[in-house]
Amino acid sequence: MKQKIQSIMESSFYQLLLIYFILVLMITFSLFYKYTIHMEVFALILGILGFFIIGKNIEEKTSRFLENKNFHYSLVVLALLLIFFLRAIPYMNNNIPLGYDAGIYKYAIEHGLENLDNWILQGVEPGFLYLMSVFRLFLSTDFTLRWLFILFNVLLGFSIYLVAREYFNKTAGILALFIYTFSIIQFKVFEMMYYKNVIGLSLALLALYFLKKHETRKKYSLLFFVICAVLTAWIHRPTFYIFGLSYFFYSFASPYKDRKYQWKMLANNILIGIIILALASLLYFGKFSKAILLLIEPIFSGFVEPGQSSGTFINFFTYQFTTLVYLPLGIIGLLYLTKKKQFNALFFWALISAVIVYFQFFFFNRFIIFLDIVIVILASAGFSVILEKSRKIGILIFIILFISLIFSSFSYSFGSKPLLNENELDTISQIFTISENEAFAMSTSAYYSTWVQGYSQRRTIAPGLFDYDIHNEQEWKDFWASNQPNLIKNFLEDYINKYKQPLYIFIGERQKDNLMSVNITCLQQVYNKNGNKIYKYQC
Repeated sequence: MKQKIQSIMESSFYQLLLIYFILVLMITFSLFYKYTIHMEVFALILGILGFFIIGKNIEEKTSRFLENKNFHYSLVVLALLLIFFLRAIPYMNNNIPLGYDAGIYKYAIEHGLENLDNWILQGVEPGFLYLMSVFRLFLSTDFTLRWLFILFNVLLGFSIYLVAREYFNKTAGILALFIYTFSIIQFKVFEMMYYKNVIGLSLALLALYFLKKHETRKKYSLLFFVICAVLTAWIHRPTFYIFGLSYFFYSFASPYKDRKYQWKMLANNILIGIIILALASLLYFGKFSKAILLLIEPIFSGFVEPGQSSGTFINFFTYQFTTLVYLPLGIIGLLYLTKKKQFNALFFWALISAVIVYFQFFFFNRFIIFLDIVIVILASAGFSVILEKSRKIGILIFIILFISLIFSSFSYSFGSKPLLNENELDTISQIFTISENEAFAMSTSAYYSTWVQGYSQRRTIAPGLFDYDIHNEQEWKDFWASNQPNLIKNFLEDYINKYKQPLYIFIGERQKDNLMSVNITCLQQVYNKNGNKIYKYQC
């Protein structure tokens, strides 16, 4: 009876799997509207049904085709080159960095360690600043923002390959690498220039790789694990947050083997964790202590009042429908770890990030990035499970999977554009040329704030950002909505009285210009390029 139920479940799974991936292919080519039916529920059902086809350990199974040494490493090189090429496409006829954070990173790279602004101490990790100061010795800021960042994305792809290969098998390593290569979610991470995120993820995954190596007593693996873990903390705090929680639960779960609990192993795990925390905290003493202390309250409030601090990224609903092509495979991969009782750090990474995202705890939208990384890796395991049970269906799914991924990723890459055009950026850069050394730059629009901070080369006033804003949200709203000379004059005069320096105000072509129609003494337009203006205010 049990075997009969198993047979029915397997048969139903393969039939539904083929239907699902045919629908995904139709969605890719706009032949079927993805919101017509609940495809995310379909993916979940498939993932759960996949539990019944999980058989032998896939670590013991290999694909002769993908495991051939020369062919295997040729595919690795090809995937890494494709990662670079896909991210180079937006720069084919464009010299402006992608992403809203480009201006922030430009300022941090050029002036972060020198000025140590309050917002730098709170928001930019010291390890990143020190790392960028080394690159700045021989690389231009422009090269660092564009091409070096692409190379870090390549490094992340290689880290994913190493983890999937080490935790599963070489075939899974290749599959995970190619899924990452064509993942729209991970391309969006690049497009939004989450620089620290990418470096932090690369280091955290390398730490997981060496942790797995350490389980097999590989020489120096423990040392490299600790180094990568500490570097993760120095480069990107949210990545270390996920990594740290994953290692914490792994430390207590891993000693349980063969129905016995190995207390000595637990003690070793705890000792290693204490060493990592002690070393990680070294750079956060003194001025950079704000980077840790100011995170405590938002993290706790995020658990008490979920849904409040989302972070800037796509939401979970959008994520589900963007990853339909590999989401059910990722669920199967997670169930594989569960069924085989492989409660390793990768398992806890998936569980923790999924809980944070689903229940909308602190920074939940940004943690979708971490969830997607582990889903990509687990999808390679899920696909290996299918390949192990039915090679013909596995190959067919493989073809559909990568047709969808390749088409979607190239379409997305060619459509990726910078947030500003050359006229806007040139006008912002002119502030440096026409202003006095001690002058302040002002952005009255959040859309341009980070760019003014990075490219004006002047201390920047922006609504709700950086160190020099002295007005609250309601006062800014009154300013934006007003055409009354007295209100606008008093608003600007507050900064003159506070800082005793001239004020240069950038008004971009995408925002309302409420300064143009008012007649205010001390305010004059000093630059205009295709609707992008600079006003000077000084009495």
